[in-house]
Amino acid sequence: MNRLSGSELIVVISDGSAVPAGTDLNPVLSGHARWLKSLGFDSATAQLNPDALDAPAGALSVVRAEVSIVYLVHTRADRAEQIRQALEDAGHAVVTDNDLRAVVTAARVLTELRRTGHPINQSAVVVADTDELFQMAPLLIAIGIRNLVLWKQADATALPLARIAQDADIVVDLRAVPVDAPRTPGQTSPLVVRLPALADCLAVLPGLLAAMVNTRTARLPIDVLAAVTQMLATTTAPGSALATPDPTLTDGIAWAARQALRHPRSG
Repeated sequence: MNRLSGSELIVVISDGSAVPAGTDLNPVLSGHARWLKSLGFDSATAQLNPDALDAPAGALSVVRAEVSIVYLVHTRADRAEQIRQALEDAGHAVVTDNDLRAVVTAARVLTELRRTGHPINQSAVVVADTDELFQMAPLLIAIGIRNLVLWKQADATALPLARIAQDADIVVDLRAVPVDAPRTPGQTSPLVVRLPALADCLAVLPGLLAAMVNTRTARLPIDVLAAVTQMLATTTAPGSALATPDPTLTDGIAWAARQALRHPRSG
């Protein structure tokens, strides 16, 4: 990892545990870094050992003390949370690609509920396989969902998803490869929101990073993701992709994130 001059350095790191075996991470991470540089951020890359038993220690060894912000990508959800905790405890702010997916997914939940006229605080939402996206349940609660049921694929034999979801307004299906449908044949409800591709979520990143740099935050609270989610839900049509960053969108996300960072709910 080379120390670059200029603004706050954003280091893109990964252990590659969420990409197919044999994938060369170098061009993948370099692509992220080049994209960030094209947006005006000072960026570099670092790889973690996917076979290391102590992933957090590995993350601390490749991220220098002076680095303030880490962008963690293509890392399995459970390992990502361990790495995030270790880096935050060491004083590095962390944003992950799963944060971006959670924001876009939650924004789609809000836009669909509003489109169909369902009150947010009265709507029933089922989340399938939260292990794929640990941020999802707390983020849905933070944006006002009060009737929330969590379901895992391991429960499918005793409690099929279609049975759990029969009275739901929305199913957030986070499974990478769904093996059963959240609706029984002939049903048109509940609405189903699936895990988006990272490419459809990247437009969230520049605004988040700008806010983190500006406020010199040490952590990215769930309330910040909630503020960005609500901002997206009011400015994005249902089903629209966010693959291409737009200056107006970036400025709006940065503003919403800064407000949440400077005025936390707990404060």
